[in-house]
Amino acid sequence: MVIIHDFGIGLQEYELRGKENEFPIIEFCSECKGRGKLYRHGFYMRFGIIEKGAISIPICRVKCKHCKTTFSIIPDFLIPHFQHTLHTIVKGVEQRLLKRKAFERRQLVNFHFKRYVSILKWVHTYFSNLGYALSFSDDQKKEAIKYLKMIQDFGESSFLRRSQGHLKKHFMAL
Repeated sequence: MVIIHDFGIGLQEYELRGKENEFPIIEFCSECKGRGKLYRHGFYMRFGIIEKGAISIPICRVKCKHCKTTFSIIPDFLIPHFQHTLHTIVKGVEQRLLKRKAFERRQLVNFHFKRYVSILKWVHTYFSNLGYALSFSDDQKKEAIKYLKMIQDFGESSFLRRSQGHLKKHFMAL
């Protein structure tokens, strides 16, 4: 299971702090609803890929003492199950939509673009549930640009955190 947390810092600062980051204290298990702090269960290393290369960062794991479920606390600049940072993926999709030269490999940008287009209705539903009065047209490119701009205006990390669990998915999940 994944817990997305706002550490209030970027990738480079997170890397510098390493295991000394201020990890949240989780007071209850979202799986079994058990009360009591989830205890620290170790760390694993994960890459955060940006334009300039890959940065290896520690991810804290916590475990519920009741149901034994483990959770990874990942910073909100990473998307679960993706090595590229949230900003890198959003920027690549934006460059693909606006036909600009991408800093990533073309195949990877196309993969991220196709994945983004496949979840447009999910993004539409999320913003509609927040109270935005939106319509969904048949022009896929227009819709993709509109929702990407909304995500950027909302704040990429804020969007990722707040949309977690919406329709039992996370951003970019199939």
